[in-house]
Amino acid sequence: MRIQKLLPAGTILCLAFVSPVLLRAQGCTNASYYGAYIVEMQGSMLDAAGTSYQGYASLAKEVSDGNGNITGTYNYTLNGGNNSGTYTGTYTVSANCVVTETLHFSPNAAAVYAENMTFELAAGGATTVGGSTSTGIILAGQAYRAAAQGDAHCSAASVAGTYNFAVFGVVGLLSPTAQTGQVNLDGNGHLTLSGSANIQGHPSGSISGNGTYSVNTDCTGSFTVAFSTGNSATLYFGVEEGGSLLLLEPATGIVTFGVAQPQATETVMGQFVFGAGYSTFLYFNNASPGSVSFTVNFVGDNGSPMTVPSLNGSSTTVQIPAGGTAVVQAPNNGSTLNQGYATFTLPPGVNGYGVFRLQTTRVSEGTSPFGPSLAASETLVFDETGSLVDGIAIANPTGSSETVTVKATDNNGNSLGTGTVVLAAHAHTAAALDGIATGLSGVAGHSGQVTFSVTSGAVSVLGLRFNAGAFTTILAQY
Repeated sequence: MRIQKLLPAGTILCLAFVSPVLLRAQGCTNASYYGAYIVEMQGSMLDAAGTSYQGYASLAKEVSDGNGNITGTYNYTLNGGNNSGTYTGTYTVSANCVVTETLHFSPNAAAVYAENMTFELAAGGATTVGGSTSTGIILAGQAYRAAAQGDAHCSAASVAGTYNFAVFGVVGLLSPTAQTGQVNLDGNGHLTLSGSANIQGHPSGSISGNGTYSVNTDCTGSFTVAFSTGNSATLYFGVEEGGSLLLLEPATGIVTFGVAQPQATETVMGQFVFGAGYSTFLYFNNASPGSVSFTVNFVGDNGSPMTVPSLNGSSTTVQIPAGGTAVVQAPNNGSTLNQGYATFTLPPGVNGYGVFRLQTTRVSEGTSPFGPSLAASETLVFDETGSLVDGIAIANPTGSSETVTVKATDNNGNSLGTGTVVLAAHAHTAAALDGIATGLSGVAGHSGQVTFSVTSGAVSVLGLRFNAGAFTTILAQY
């Protein structure tokens, strides 16, 4: 690999073992609720006359600054009406992780949206659950940290594949309904949908259609579906951290909401190298009760299929019996260095990791987890102090050219430099961190974090840390 110059002769393997510790609850502060969240609320509200309750559902994107301030945009349906707006507000987080919000809407929507909310932080601030504390409003719901964090962005390419969905609510304001099925998103803004519906306890048969979808950089978006029956619908969604979509259909006479979850996610091994002393191994474990089969594809630096001589081609089929394991090997083969990356979609119950090996006078190895192929941003913690040097492998798993913005900061959050890396469709590159892009020479002698992001599409990053006679891998956070 291009970072092989960092490896001296006589490389040895170093392993670090971390002892498990007892985790205890930590006190929360306003900084515990920080970033962009997708908020979905359901329930009912008292009408203006104060005589009856009306069905309500909303989907919002809320951004908290970690210092007690909130901004947001939202779509909601009340009694089947379709409305939208913006809001600002303040919040406080107690030591026991309770978030109290006071919200102000524009246009003023106090009659149709709670101005006072209370949430409980969960999963270290990644999710919240809670509801309204205002008179005449019965609401409960949840918030999930959005995929858009820091320099991260969403796009049509980062919402792709087959999603299984379930939508619930009422139609005609009186009839409960449920719809389940699959929606296939092609990564370029087009979709097909199929499923079934039930209205007021009566199955209404299969549903199908096609249409378009759009994704905003803040990880909100919408589906527009033309059904085979001649009807059409628009659903709003928010992309939560992890890839699931929260759904809302705010249409006349309809109050529905739900979720769509990816059926399977393409996975990337961001560096796959063999030759010139290097070998790569992919290990897979099948914990499911049935046998599985899937394909591993290999892609070179220029984005074209990469032939692996030991596998007789640029792809291989992996078959694993129930409870079994498998390994895909690209052993050291000749004096020519071959590098790229591998992609595959793991069946349910299958996981694994990759191993790099360098054979010189001794053997050095580094183990790496697999990564997502649809992340719009990934962050690595780096350390270039003393004899430590970091290498970076970047893959563009999408079918269009991408410009990757690279931003490095030190331990105190001060900028160490910014650069860009342009990758053609499906292309890959690897180099030392201070040379991966012009403008990053300032990382030398420092430690901190570096973020790789794209404004559309996706990026996959893998770090390799070298220290004198050993190397290991760096896990990217997305």
